[in-house]
Order: sequence, then C-alpha cells, then structure tokens
Amino acid sequence: MTDVLSRKATIKSYFQQNASEYEKHVGGTSSRLAAVALSFLPLSSYNSSSHILDSASGPGIVTKLLLSPSPEDISVPGLPVSPRPRVTGIDYVPAMIDNFKAHKASLNWDTAEAFVQDSQDLSRFKDAEFDAVVMSLGIFTLSDPVAGAAEIYRVLKPGGHVVVTTWKKRRAVDILQGVVDTIKPDSGLKPMYMPPEWLSKEKLISVLEGGGFPSDHIKASETSPDWVCGSEEEAVKGLRSPLWTSKIWEGWSSEEIDRWDDEIRKQLNDEEKKTGTMEMSAWIVVGQKV
Repeated sequence: MTDVLSRKATIKSYFQQNASEYEKHVGGTSSRLAAVALSFLPLSSYNSSSHILDSASGPGIVTKLLLSPSPEDISVPGLPVSPRPRVTGIDYVPAMIDNFKAHKASLNWDTAEAFVQDSQDLSRFKDAEFDAVVMSLGIFTLSDPVAGAAEIYRVLKPGGHVVVTTWKKRRAVDILQGVVDTIKPDSGLKPMYMPPEWLSKEKLISVLEGGGFPSDHIKASETSPDWVCGSEEEAVKGLRSPLWTSKIWEGWSSEEIDRWDDEIRKQLNDEEKKTGTMEMSAWIVVGQKV
C-alpha cells in the first residue's frame, strides 16, 4: 500500500506541474477516447434533470464533450447532450480543476461545477445521485480501485451506468522508453509506467465486479484514438514536451538532452515519420447498476 500511495503522490505532483501541457499535447487523443466511451451511454435519455459525474476529470475533456460542440474529428450521436445535464467534475490535482473552471467560464458551462476531490472518495455525494459516472484514464491511479468502484456503484442510480477506460497499447510511451534506453541504458527509468495488468480489459472488468457491478451487466470494447501530430517534426516536438521530459530529464547532462530529438527520430518508424501519427489503443468497459 505504501508503494501505491507513493506512486499516487508522484502522479499528483507530475500533473500539478504539467496540467497546462496535458490538453495541449494529448487533448485530441483523450477526447477521441472519451467520445467513444460516451457513445456507449444512453445519451438520448439524458436531459436537464440528469446528473453526470466526470470523475478524474482533468481539465474537463468529458464535460466539454457533454456540454459543448464536438471537434470536427468527433461525431457521436447525442453529443453534446441537449438540454444540458448537470455535470460535476472532480480531480485530485488542483491545477486540473483550475483549468476545468477556466473552461466553465469561457464556454459558458452553466450546468457544470468542479471540485478538488480524490475520485476514490465520493463521500460528498449521496446514494443514487448520478445517472452516469465517467472515469476516463483515471481508475488505475486510485490507491484502492475496487473501493473506488464500490463508491461509484453507491452513488449511481439504479439502472445508471459507469464507463471506465485504460490503455491497451501506448506507442508514444514505447518510443520514449526506447530513447531513454539508448541515451541512459542503465538508468532503470520507465517513463509513464503503468503496471502491465492495467493494460488489459480483464483488470477493468475485475475491478468493476469487485465494486458490486454484476458480471452480466459489464461489457468491454476497444478503440484506437491515435496520437495525431500531423508531421514528423510535430511528433518530435510533442515528444519533447515537458509533459514527458520534465521527469525524464532530471539529472541529465546537457549533452544527453541534446541527443533527445535525434533519438526520437530514430525510434519513429517510416509510417510515423510520414504521417506524424502514433498508435494508441484503449479498452472501454461499461457497467450498469441493477
């Protein structure tokens, strides 16, 4: 448990430091994943009396899809939801909630609110408060994911849905690892590390089952919301963002840092150099409370 809590504190510090970079560099990928995840919910049934929890909300990517017009590359029937539902965003990184609130003000999310809150602790919410809980790329950050799933089950209305996501393949992380292993082969550094079991749908399913969701009311799907940079140079630029390098470069010499861009180019395959697109695939698991 100590290791889990230490890792969670590290993640919180990391995203607090790099919150402004998150949406800039991976917002498109996260939005495409979230849009597919939302497509598995009964969006047409939601209205102004509905209440949706955007858990581990980050800057409000899910909320933006629910309440604002979708980007050109996203077309999901029922998005945005109209009339607007009530949406509550929670995240344990204060800088992410600051960004959420900035979006709320600039995009006129008059039915949204946001709080700094650990997504495992839903004690501020009453039983059966939400029609849906969406937790995209967050459940693996909880210190006790099964306890977090049980809390989700508690705050859902009977018949309500939860949708959670995790990565299946992270090509960008493979590239980062390849560069680190080339420049610092004995460092033992593992950029953006996730325990391997979290790259499987079985892990998500078992967590929801442990939280009380019946196995016959859980369904898994996959999608590929690739990281689209547009060109080789933009891919290199994206992979040198502080979002990735702020932790990796700690203690590196200027000579080692100067090698970074060239080693990124060597790691990119021909198709990635041609398109600037790196494969990212993910699991989506939906559960329903009975």
